[in-house]
Amino acid sequence: MTGSRERMLERIRAGLRATQPFLQGEATRAPHNPPPFVHPATDDDLARQFAAELTKLQAVPYLCADDEAALDVIATILDQQQAREVIAWELEQLGLAGIAELLQQRGIARLDGRVAGEPLQRAARLQAHEGAPVCIAGVDAAIAESATLVIHSGAGRPRLASLLAPVFIAVVRRAQLVRGLGEAIALLQRSYRDVFADASALTLITGPSRTADIELTLTLGVHGPREVHAIIIG
Repeated sequence: MTGSRERMLERIRAGLRATQPFLQGEATRAPHNPPPFVHPATDDDLARQFAAELTKLQAVPYLCADDEAALDVIATILDQQQAREVIAWELEQLGLAGIAELLQQRGIARLDGRVAGEPLQRAARLQAHEGAPVCIAGVDAAIAESATLVIHSGAGRPRLASLLAPVFIAVVRRAQLVRGLGEAIALLQRSYRDVFADASALTLITGPSRTADIELTLTLGVHGPREVHAIIIG
């Protein structure tokens, strides 16, 4: 076995040696370094672009002038889903004025979405959360060109608040809208200096969950929310 492995590796090395002069002769450097991203001229352009791209993904955007208008949208969605409990970020992390009163007035309980612990405890907590029809979370960035929501999870910001329930409501501030992925990464690096070194819980959500079988039959909501509602405030 060892001899066969060495012979195979030697053939690979020989092939690389044979093609190296050709590659060095043909390869050329790019004439310039590409910019990391293109800065938008106005935030209004980003909001319209994000909403248009999100609609193409069979998700629903809402452009709200303020928190009060956003609460009206959330109330409508909760009523449509007949929600009695929701999985959500801690309300302080959500930063939406009036959300606590809205949930209280409708008798809706907030599940915090934390499932840490032993495997049996985790399974029990997940099962207890399965009945929640709606999850609510904020975002750290929203990418206009792909309608992607970027969410950094952490204390008070559980991943389940954007993944488990069939209906996901994302709360987006206009200042969090960016043109492309490069700008989103730069925004995260400014907000969380060591975000990529200290935590792996970074979620990028582009529309509802999509799953296709071998016959390419597409189904929404198998591995995540089947509905995504993005509320853009400001």
